[in-house]
Amino acid sequence: MAALNERWHKPTRSGNNGQCVEARFVDGVVEVRNSNAPDAGSVRFTRAEWETFIAAVDTDGEFRLP
Repeated sequence: MAALNERWHKPTRSGNNGQCVEARFVDGVVEVRNSNAPDAGSVRFTRAEWETFIAAVDTDGEFRLP
């Protein structure tokens, strides 16, 4: 995923199976939501929380913030 911004983004490797999460970077936080239920709300992470999470799961830098 390129740099996050106010638009929602799906990971490039999620394919088109409809079972994805979407993320965006807005107002200094990262929001994550279920793409199947976008109106159900989102969870919010500080940049530090997001970077800690990504460091644990990201192997190729796809989800790094600029």
